Amino acid sequence: MTGISTLGQALRQIENIKNQQTTLSDLSTQLATGKKTRNFSGLGTDALSSIRSRSDIISLDAYISNIGKADTRLKTMLSAIEEFQAQGNNLADGFVGFIQQGTHQLGDIVTYDDPATPFVHEETAVGMTTSTPDDELQGLINLSKKLYDYMTNLINTKDGDRYVLGGADTLTQPLNDTGTLDAAVSTLLTSWKNGTITTDQLLADIKDRTTANGNPDALTDSVIGYSATLSAGNAGRVFVRVDDNSELDYTVHGNEDPFRDIIVALSFLKNENLPPIADTYEDGVFPGTPDAQGAPGYTLDQQQQSFYTLYNQLTSMVTKALDQIDNVRFDLESVRASMNESKNFHVDQKNLFQSIVSDIEDVDTNEVALKLNTLQVQLEATFRVTALVSQLTLVNFI
Repeated sequence: MTGISTLGQALRQIENIKNQQTTLSDLSTQLATGKKTRNFSGLGTDALSSIRSRSDIISLDAYISNIGKADTRLKTMLSAIEEFQAQGNNLADGFVGFIQQGTHQLGDIVTYDDPATPFVHEETAVGMTTSTPDDELQGLINLSKKLYDYMTNLINTKDGDRYVLGGADTLTQPLNDTGTLDAAVSTLLTSWKNGTITTDQLLADIKDRTTANGNPDALTDSVIGYSATLSAGNAGRVFVRVDDNSELDYTVHGNEDPFRDIIVALSFLKNENLPPIADTYEDGVFPGTPDAQGAPGYTLDQQQQSFYTLYNQLTSMVTKALDQIDNVRFDLESVRASMNESKNFHVDQKNLFQSIVSDIEDVDTNEVALKLNTLQVQLEATFRVTALVSQLTLVNFI
């Protein structure tokens, strides 16, 4: 009986040591990983809650990432549009400094006294002796040349390798300065000055964007140099999915009215055929063929009136465009605010699910370390007792 009892005690001791070693291994793993177990099966009935929470976190991360990428693109778009507007304001300031009076060209006034009325001294002003612009007009022309190239580049702003003002067609440059716009403007100005088209027709050509209404000389998007997709209206729109049910549209096309109109206005103001305002007779003799043709009109006053009618149309286009850009910026900022609101909600939800996962899966490492230390002491004591017992024999008691 004594032998069987001793054997049972030994087996129980061995089993106890094995259990302690298993617990020691589990605690060591928990201390190293910070997790209760390496497998979901070790979480018992909480495993399903943990799996679902992790799935929700993955979905939220995808939306947060989408919003982050869209926000980067939006910031690039806003930066380009704000700079475009700032340069447009510089052009508007140039308009303010340009006095709408006189011919703004050097030289002397050419007059004409009609020989058919010899007894009436008329001295009708009909032109100037030089076509050279004065400093005011030349300054406006030079400013327009600089702004045209710079603002064209702003239309072609990129975020990485993607154009931000091309709609969904992000890999195609929105605006190409191929020279077609400059050539078209030159032709229109020449036709206007020589009387082939009227001032009203010229203004219609400037404002019209399509030939569909019977205006063959309209400055279409293709003539301006916009991409085929933008010109055809097929560039598509850009959306960001912010949750399971919502998409936000943050599309801005580089050929929208405010951008198009400022580019067109600049193309007229910088065109070499814009000056002179008045007909030029270098020898001062009239009538005759002018050495350089000014705006339509027989007298100097009529020529000035024609020019300033065109000039006022261009200034009106720019002023209206700058106001419209305010609306574009407001719309983008509104979308951005909605995106950030969704992002903040997702971050809060993610933190909640991470807390659930942590409560289920994580351990208090300080508590584990204390348990591990206690168990090591117990295990060492068990080994020592076992070793001492194994050394006991009847001889020790004789």
